[in-house]
Amino acid sequence: MLQLEYDPSLRSGSVFTDFFLSILSKISSFMPHVVVFPALTDLFFVNGIWSLPFFKRFPKNGLGIPEAVTQQCEWFMAEVSKRMNCVVAFGTIHGLKLCNKGRFVAEKRVQVKERGLALVPKRWLTNSEVLSALVEDGIRILVTPTSGSNVYNEWDDKYYFWSHAQMVGYYGLKATLVGRVSRNRLKDKACVCGPIPITQNHDGYIVRNESLEGSAVLLAELDMEKLENFLVEQKSRFNSLIH
Repeated sequence: MLQLEYDPSLRSGSVFTDFFLSILSKISSFMPHVVVFPALTDLFFVNGIWSLPFFKRFPKNGLGIPEAVTQQCEWFMAEVSKRMNCVVAFGTIHGLKLCNKGRFVAEKRVQVKERGLALVPKRWLTNSEVLSALVEDGIRILVTPTSGSNVYNEWDDKYYFWSHAQMVGYYGLKATLVGRVSRNRLKDKACVCGPIPITQNHDGYIVRNESLEGSAVLLAELDMEKLENFLVEQKSRFNSLIH
């Protein structure tokens, strides 16, 4: 799980390379099954390759990201997925992407250790009906690459990424982009949420970054057996109430 800080003043290709090598070194030491990058990860690739004359011929959008740069980002993420033999989720200006062992997954659902994982946009995380249907369909892990906002609100954050993990019952993986983007100073906290009874501190968080700034790599080990037991208990309680 990644929280990445973007700084548009870092235009050097060597800085870009050092930054991502450092991140990948930390990730690979964990031997993860799932890696989640933030939304707009292709912003970092503008810094890395936009200085090359070849890419200056391509038109840019409002954020200064040409199509060729986004394609380079997608290729890079597919390589990470392939080389680490894992699922990689990330976002670009064209939306959210999911790779499994080097291949893009159009339906944005995969199996991870015999459990269902789904890539979902942030707006879905307040829809009880949609989330319940996903869990009923076997999804146990929801991943969301997102970005911060100028004003961070703790309760708004919980509303999206914490509350329905308690009510519906799933693990929610949130990666986020912070830093200076255009005229905005984005603030946020990457986290992994789960039902309160199965989290170590009984606060609904498996792991959470404590800072609104800076880059961080978060490691979380998900206990799927505990989650299944939680869902069985929830269903049993519901059935006893209606009878």
